[in-house]
Amino acid sequence: MATLKKGLDITGPLGNLSIYEMRGVDKKIVRQKGGADRSDILHGENFANTRRHHKEFSAVARAAQHVRWTFHTLRDLSGGFNFSGPINALIRLVQKQDAVSEWGTRNIVLSRHPDVLRGFPLNKANLFDSIVRTTLDWSLDRSTRSACVAIPALMRGINFLPQDDHALFRFEISLGMAPDFRYDHIRKEHLPPAWYGGLHNGTGTRRAATPWYAAKQGCPSSALEITLNRATEDEAYTLILAIGIRFGALFGDSIVKDVRYAGAAKILAVAGAEATPA
Repeated sequence: MATLKKGLDITGPLGNLSIYEMRGVDKKIVRQKGGADRSDILHGENFANTRRHHKEFSAVARAAQHVRWTFHTLRDLSGGFNFSGPINALIRLVQKQDAVSEWGTRNIVLSRHPDVLRGFPLNKANLFDSIVRTTLDWSLDRSTRSACVAIPALMRGINFLPQDDHALFRFEISLGMAPDFRYDHIRKEHLPPAWYGGLHNGTGTRRAATPWYAAKQGCPSSALEITLNRATEDEAYTLILAIGIRFGALFGDSIVKDVRYAGAAKILAVAGAEATPA
């Protein structure tokens, strides 16, 4: 390991060298730039497997991103847990189910394997099921792209066990669609269906919420309904229904502010296609 003498205040690239600082070392570190040439990685025969892996990894990342967009309104209930990696891993499992396509072009047909997402918690601790200790009834209809969740009556200490003494709480649900991604041999990339269009960035997601309830008392039974106002041209999508519980604090007589890191959420239900070509 080469080091740079004091008096030369340089960091960053310098020709074929990189100069940087390292914790625990009082001198700057100097190393020669290495690695494969970019042209070799993009076109070299020795890097064919690298390119295949990169294509599939990129497809997984895009598909997982669209899954996360279906419940983007509930992401702040994760308590700081970064669930992107676990969702990527589940989408990777879906990709591996394509036993027909060649490595590098394997499709991600989530609509054939939606159950990998059912029940997925958006929290690492303080899980939704540990707060709400009762079964939720729900319906999810692909033909109308609608969902209904029945919220049961909750009683504090019986079937409602929040970990903290926050003043208020409410339920929220979200409904969105995540597209399948298939490899386009002309454009040489994985793409969603053409009709999917502007449903990215969560614009195709709908949400609904109950009123705020006093956390010490619980809540009466109620129902939340959502319908997506969007037509589809085929079955290459998965409906994803998520639910969350949000806690609030009262400021003044009528202003409620969310309590950060206090809620919980999970994917409640998914609906894929009954039959889709592999």
